[in-house]
Amino acid sequence: MDRKKKNSILIVDDERSNISTLRSILSPDYAVYASSDGPDAITTAEEFMPDVILLDIIMPDMDGYAVINELKNSDKTKNIPVIFITGLDNADAEEKGLALGAADYIIKPFHSPIVKMRVHNQIKLLEQLRQQAIMMKISHNFLSDNYIDPLLSDTLQMVGEFMNIAQILLYRAEDDNSTFICQNEWNDPELKLKSGIGKKLKLKEEIITVISNLRARGEFCPNSNNTAYKEAMKQYREDSRSYITAPVFIKGKMFAVLDFSREDDGREWEESEINFAILVSDVISGVFERDAMGRQFSIVENNPNLILSVTDDAALEYANPAVLDVTGYTKNELMKEGFGVIFSEKTINDLKKKHIPAAIRGETVQFETDIVGKGGGKRILLVSVFQTEKKSFGMIFKDMTKIRELEIENEKIFFDGLTNIYNRRFFDESINRMIKSLSRSGSMLSLMMIDIDYFKKYNDTYGHSAGDDCLKIVAETLKKCIPRTDDFVARYGGEEFVTVLPNTDENGARIVANRLLKRIREKNILHENSEAAGFVTISIGVTTGYVEHTHTADNFIKRADEMLYHAKNSGRNRYSFESLGME
Repeated sequence: MDRKKKNSILIVDDERSNISTLRSILSPDYAVYASSDGPDAITTAEEFMPDVILLDIIMPDMDGYAVINELKNSDKTKNIPVIFITGLDNADAEEKGLALGAADYIIKPFHSPIVKMRVHNQIKLLEQLRQQAIMMKISHNFLSDNYIDPLLSDTLQMVGEFMNIAQILLYRAEDDNSTFICQNEWNDPELKLKSGIGKKLKLKEEIITVISNLRARGEFCPNSNNTAYKEAMKQYREDSRSYITAPVFIKGKMFAVLDFSREDDGREWEESEINFAILVSDVISGVFERDAMGRQFSIVENNPNLILSVTDDAALEYANPAVLDVTGYTKNELMKEGFGVIFSEKTINDLKKKHIPAAIRGETVQFETDIVGKGGGKRILLVSVFQTEKKSFGMIFKDMTKIRELEIENEKIFFDGLTNIYNRRFFDESINRMIKSLSRSGSMLSLMMIDIDYFKKYNDTYGHSAGDDCLKIVAETLKKCIPRTDDFVARYGGEEFVTVLPNTDENGARIVANRLLKRIREKNILHENSEAAGFVTISIGVTTGYVEHTHTADNFIKRADEMLYHAKNSGRNRYSFESLGME
């Protein structure tokens, strides 16, 4: 039985094909809701409270900008991250969306790895914020004057419900430090599990050795993902659950053990779950030392992420040791020099005038910024800002440099280096995905194969450098003629291009073909040795058809290629059309 709740995504798009494509990409990993217009999106968001919203910008009646404005003005939905879906690949559109509170952008047409990565990044950040929030709540509870045992029981309940697991048992060591007795527990009431209170756990030397060896390798929280540990623990476990064992150490000695378990559904524990268990054990360790605040400070000090504390006028109060790894400056150097050595003046002004005031209002504040390290190297950091006291604010920095570099590299592999339009690889992946999507709804697809007439003679006459310039002009012209967000043009190879027009019938395809011919002629690129005209022209093969489940991309490519051959044999500088249904 899989008890792990899926994170949820709300897709908002007036194009059914876009919803279908995104659903097929995301549904294996997330619970997916969908809305086709702005008002329904707002209602759905308030009802189901998804973890992330994918929002199309261009929609009739109420566009994406209006929708995000409504969402951010609602106390109920203002903290839901919104990723804009757009074909408007320009800085102004991106700036407008970010100003309204968008967390990120996904550019059409969709590329599955990029979509998954952008959504995963937001889910991961959301989980981190939720973990931070519950850890702050736990720490705050332990600052009260109440007895420890009720606080521990309340803490186990909060953690168990947050992790959505079956049981948490807290064992405390007896005098011999090898026998542990369960003194606190939380059980999921729906599972009606047997109480573990009073249960004894006597750890033999071999188990302590295994745990010590794992800790020596940096595995501070042994768990059932590790085969050796699982084998060693068989004699102690009466059930088949998967588990995390979080030792609680005080002054180097194992003082207690936290046992997190869930029903064994074949899944391994995720790294974030293990790390969260470590955080919980660290806090409880601090409680047993009667110094919960001191332990929280230790967690901050040893956190691999850079953590700063600033005043309400952005003056630096505190920096944890991670500052050296992230910036190259020591803690003392940064405290002495201030923000100005790593942040631009604009970032500091934004922090004072925009981000800190937003944190005071209780809003979730996250933004990306560049920093310059001591050696001159640049990094991209995701910054979270939250209020800790009346005039103090915490800032957590996550290094996004490698993620953003990977995204750029992933995008590069789908663009042609010469013409800067999509390449053959992008076409091959996109057309196959599009065929599957359109076949489910029985929609139409138009495809065009395009060839520059007598291009070899152009190269022979004017040289390859001029030929490259010609390819660039033709590619840019074709791209500008394809304005719809779902349509795209790609370089197929050499002087051949391909244009893909989903949800386009014969009449629409003919209009686009005539437009392409006209715009290329209007460029009036001199071609003295062309037998079609005295300037550069193109020939186009066009096919249109309803996409059926038996169709493949090759069906459309072959028919369009046949029509291209026909256009060439008919004198070039023209298009030939035949629907896919004709024989």
